[in-house]
Amino acid sequence: MMMESDIELRDGRVVTLRSLKADDKNGLVSMFSSMTNAALEWGMPPYTEEVVERWIASIQSLISLVAIYDNQIVGYSAIFKHSHPRRLGIGEMGIYIHQDFHGVGLGTLMTNKVVTVAVEQGLHRLSLEVVEDNEAAVKLYKKSGFLLEGTMKDAYFGEDKKYHNTLIMSRILS
Repeated sequence: MMMESDIELRDGRVVTLRSLKADDKNGLVSMFSSMTNAALEWGMPPYTEEVVERWIASIQSLISLVAIYDNQIVGYSAIFKHSHPRRLGIGEMGIYIHQDFHGVGLGTLMTNKVVTVAVEQGLHRLSLEVVEDNEAAVKLYKKSGFLLEGTMKDAYFGEDKKYHNTLIMSRILS
């Protein structure tokens, strides 16, 4: 479990990063319900109370991190640690940043922190899927050391009622 830490963003705001807690359900639901359609465009909504409850129920299988600003959750990042022996040391990563915190470095800071914790916990490999058109996320992952492994053609059906390619990216940690 990581310690709580305050970090300053490029715009001068200070957020607190800490591990997800079981009582964060309402804060996460509130964050997702206040996010714009544009901020969720390349995600897998809806992020309902039931979805968040499933995440929290599997907290022991996660390296999870929230960003807090003004007593509100404004970012969530998690690595799901596979438990099957054939997937030893393998994790899948995801991140969500509230639109009010896009472009100020929060995504990079959270990604780097959750990856650092994964290294500390002895994970070997992280992978993720990202919609190819989500240019900001692709740039973030590349900047954080993730490499493109492949493209799944037409693997994501968007709000625009069109199919989009999904990229498979990974980072070997050890």
